[in-house]
Amino acid sequence: MRALRNHSYAADQLSIVFSTSGGAEVLSLQAIEKRVEQGWLGVIVADASDLPESLLSPWIKEVALTSEADEGPHSGHASAGQDDSFGADLGLAGGAQAAVRWAHGERAKEHDLRLLAMARGVPDLRSLDTGRSGVLPVAVREGLLTPGPLDLTPFRAPSTDRRRRGSGLPLGVLGPVQIYATNADPAFEGKGHSPFCRHTRDRGLAQSDDLLSVSDLLARDDWDWCGKCGGYSARRLTDTQLSYYRAAHRLHDIAGQLDGERTYRAPVEPEALRKRLEELADREPGGHENVNWDGRWRWREVVDGLRSRAERHRLHIAP
Repeated sequence: MRALRNHSYAADQLSIVFSTSGGAEVLSLQAIEKRVEQGWLGVIVADASDLPESLLSPWIKEVALTSEADEGPHSGHASAGQDDSFGADLGLAGGAQAAVRWAHGERAKEHDLRLLAMARGVPDLRSLDTGRSGVLPVAVREGLLTPGPLDLTPFRAPSTDRRRRGSGLPLGVLGPVQIYATNADPAFEGKGHSPFCRHTRDRGLAQSDDLLSVSDLLARDDWDWCGKCGGYSARRLTDTQLSYYRAAHRLHDIAGQLDGERTYRAPVEPEALRKRLEELADREPGGHENVNWDGRWRWREVVDGLRSRAERHRLHIAP
């Protein structure tokens, strides 16, 4: 194993392995070596370079073309109501673009995307690294995790505090999204940082990092997060999760317009709001993923409430 690690195509290579104790897993050669030293018995099925060209080539070309046309990452905190690309840097497609953005040459881009494809199915991303210096390129880790925290305002409970006022929307498919932080215990000395924060000694995931979920974030408010990075990075959102995240922000954006809080916006157009609400009314997570959507009643409750407010606003401004 040491010879494989020292003389393989890349020291950061990942492999699919199989054992009777752990089943099918994705591990680095360094992790496999440590297991072998402890008596582990397993089979290396394939590594990243073994992934078939017929599967990878179309994706590599698509990512390369999209990255060239993209002027830069889109902020996950931009205007949900006016920006069709809102949250694009939080999804899987944005992750692939991040993995190749700084790669030099086609060979480097292909290598990073092969590693990204293999790493995406790992249940716990901390298992890919054995130290903060890491065995994966930083670009691949950026392809797996969001560049910053999620804006969870639409899912917070309604409040009289305008800075924290939410719409009380159900988390739905966003609830189990994984959150990685260097420290999630406010009682422990030091703030929590994103694995990519400059305040950490080296960027990247480590086995000692904490693993949470988005549900955990909303359940507590005693986090001691770094003000520079937001305190954590989330696992990149699937297409279904990103679609729901966008829809929730659009609904919350409508509530903000009706509240009159966002004075920088154009005047509210009741008919335009009505059409947007109709589009969002029957919104629910879908796609190819096995989704158990149990928040339909709350979603419709919020939509109906906004419809009533929009109608009152229309009657108030009618000549």
